[in-house]
Amino acid sequence: MRDEGFTLVEVIVAMVVFGLVSTGILTSANIVIRMTADNRSREVAANLAEQQLDTDRGILDPFQIHNIPAVAGGTPLTQQVAGRTYTITQSTSLVSVDGSDITCGSAKSIYYRRITVQVDWAGRLPTTTPVESDTVIAPNGRINDSSTGSIAVLVSGASGIGDAGVSVTISPLSSTAMALQSQPAVTDIDGCTYALGITPGTYRVAISKASSVDPTQTITPTTGQPNQPSDLVVTAGATAPVTFNYDQTATYPLAYAPGSGSTLPDSMATTFLSQGLPYSRAGTYAPLSSVSLYPYSAGYGVIAGREANQTSTLCAAEDPAAWGSAPGVKAATRATALGQQPGATSPSVSVPMGVFTVTVPTTTVGSTYVTAVGTSSTANGQPGCGTPETFTFSKPVPPGGSVTLALPYGTYQLNTGASVGVTNSPISSGWAAIVTSPYNGPLSSITQGGVLTLDPRPAA
Repeated sequence: MRDEGFTLVEVIVAMVVFGLVSTGILTSANIVIRMTADNRSREVAANLAEQQLDTDRGILDPFQIHNIPAVAGGTPLTQQVAGRTYTITQSTSLVSVDGSDITCGSAKSIYYRRITVQVDWAGRLPTTTPVESDTVIAPNGRINDSSTGSIAVLVSGASGIGDAGVSVTISPLSSTAMALQSQPAVTDIDGCTYALGITPGTYRVAISKASSVDPTQTITPTTGQPNQPSDLVVTAGATAPVTFNYDQTATYPLAYAPGSGSTLPDSMATTFLSQGLPYSRAGTYAPLSSVSLYPYSAGYGVIAGREANQTSTLCAAEDPAAWGSAPGVKAATRATALGQQPGATSPSVSVPMGVFTVTVPTTTVGSTYVTAVGTSSTANGQPGCGTPETFTFSKPVPPGGSVTLALPYGTYQLNTGASVGVTNSPISSGWAAIVTSPYNGPLSSITQGGVLTLDPRPAA
């Protein structure tokens, strides 16, 4: 009797062939199913895009249509349909008479708004593109006519994104200009606002928002002022644009010569530099006070005192980075305040200052007050001081007592007197004055005549 059937090898080969065929069939079926589902999702996405455009058309006012995402922290609009998530984004642009896309700060006249809606969905095939649809919306009436013009205001934050919620005030300047019946709305989520039907003439624009400044640290920027845009000349049938940079401040706590236990001058400026713009804040400061500034991403260089800028020489010696080369010392650097987001608070910034201690002789009658009178010395690589400053200290020192004081870097004549600000008694040889502090370089010194040099450069 013969044994009939398949050998083991034949069975294995047959199974492999069957597996390959089955895999191909299943793969093809899966692709067909996914393509069918993707086509259905595309149809849903197209309907959602049209629904969004219908919503936009219902607004009627093209100035009230904005980008998505632009609200709720930048969260895009999503919608669930048959268990699948669809993401709706929308971009808008203003369109001029020649059909080009423009911003609200453009000098071209605005005629309508272009809207582009894009809908994407979870699980979209890589070979499929999101659904995109667009339209244009024109206002019910004319924006500009033969007798009036308009003003377009664009306010951008530090990141270049529009700053919403900024109040805008427009005032007439020329004899032909007329006061507006009502001020424009606050800036929208694109940073834009408009004033329409403006009588031709010259106008001034001011902006304001709580806890906000522009790059020059101006709280209420106004056209026609130094370092600000020019006042606007409105002509019939045209749009006069103006653009401001403006954002919520960042907060920088400051510690002057921390750990030294020193007393600061009664009045002292602090200079903040960023992108070539110096800003000095004057006043009396205590350690760990803070200042609120425009949120430059690059941060600030911080200097105790007034620093020389590009237009005038104040006191370059107070800037550690301005000191030149000298034997035995290295280059000094400014304190650095790192860039912060709008509304954020930075870590405390340590601001170096020259520190010295004065001891009053026991033979002195009554309490003594120290006054430091700046000089324009250029010895040992000092940059000089075009406008020397005088610093007073209202902390009294009793006979035999000592006081540790801090000053901006530079050279001073130390004087004493029976009241604050008296400068007719230079420190004499009977006084003890030392300048030992980690903030002082090796060339810091004080003479018997009371000439004090506070050098920021560390030892080489």
